[in-house]
Amino acid sequence: MVKLIAFSFKIYHVKFETYEKGLELEKLVAELFRRKGYDVIHNIKLKGRSGVEHQIDVYAEYKCPLHLSRIIIECKAYDKPINKEIVMKLIQIVNDLGVDKGILITTSYFTPDAVSTAEGYNIELWDSAKLNELLGEIKIIKEEIGNIYYIEPQIALDKARKIAERKIGGFLRKGEIIRELLVFYPLFEFDADIAIHEKKGFFVKKSEVKIVNAKVTIDAVNNGLVDIHQGLRVLFNIPSELKEEEIMAFRNLLSHGELNVAALASLLSCSEAKSRKILQGLVVKGLVKQIKSGRTVAYVPAIRIPHPSQLESLSMKYKINPGKPTNGTLIPQSISVNAAEKFLKTIWDLKIKEYKLIYYPFYAFVTKEKDRTGTVIVDATTGEINEELSKTFTYSLLSS
Repeated sequence: MVKLIAFSFKIYHVKFETYEKGLELEKLVAELFRRKGYDVIHNIKLKGRSGVEHQIDVYAEYKCPLHLSRIIIECKAYDKPINKEIVMKLIQIVNDLGVDKGILITTSYFTPDAVSTAEGYNIELWDSAKLNELLGEIKIIKEEIGNIYYIEPQIALDKARKIAERKIGGFLRKGEIIRELLVFYPLFEFDADIAIHEKKGFFVKKSEVKIVNAKVTIDAVNNGLVDIHQGLRVLFNIPSELKEEEIMAFRNLLSHGELNVAALASLLSCSEAKSRKILQGLVVKGLVKQIKSGRTVAYVPAIRIPHPSQLESLSMKYKINPGKPTNGTLIPQSISVNAAEKFLKTIWDLKIKEYKLIYYPFYAFVTKEKDRTGTVIVDATTGEINEELSKTFTYSLLSS
């Protein structure tokens, strides 16, 4: 069975032997960086410019557009404080390997001498409080078969084929179906407690926070909020590369409805120049738009966030079967559960209770009209043509 685990410092009070305790910490840190998008190698030897080999607990790379960022991480599952000698050793290794940064992580804390030694060098020190904060935010996921489900088709292939034929041919029979197959599309369903700010009062508006339990669905291919009232439909997408400051700005806009540059700068405790830059970035990403507000320019959300209670749950509408489907083609999942969770935390203040990965059925018909190949995607639960997926599904994807 799959469990969603928020790790805390208590995990290290289990009576492991020193080696086991350190190995557990290394694995947690490796998974933490992996979930943040790094390419990670656990327990590797790297040769420095001096010719000396260094044993590295965790090595992480991040491919930036113009630079390959390289980080080495040393993990110390200690009960005693970390002194300056350990910090100095890491400084030497970073310089010898020529990496961008070294991170020293401990389950205890650092002495004042250790902290002062690290200053001025490309070294980060993570004590137990910092470690627990990051592990709590990232929620390391252990995926097993227990949280994977699928939905059986509700209509027959023959009926779906007739629907597709009407789409591509009509009375003139312009196109033909050259291949047909059953495909299953991956979706995340989150069970969450969501904090909703509701306006109260007629003359004086007051905001009241109400906790709503809801199941919300995220597209595990394109990272979008999904509505299933009338078949599967993506309401909107949010870029996965949003920075934390952009997320905070967007959340403030959702909460206030409308903000100008000065107001957002005050809320974020930053300069107006930075506030303007953040807002303009959100405009470019399609999340925010400019409007005229009196003599000034204001910014408002460009997308409408539905109330969670308006969203229907896959597991409540359909019978979901445990495991993966044994027939048909599985569309590859390209969004991690952590990226999907980040999406939700961009639009709502919420607490995830559990999640499921659910495969939703479609019939895919590969079509040919003269020399052009296309696809028609028929929802295997409703019998409706999904125009959005018909445009985005490619022959190569369906052939994989």
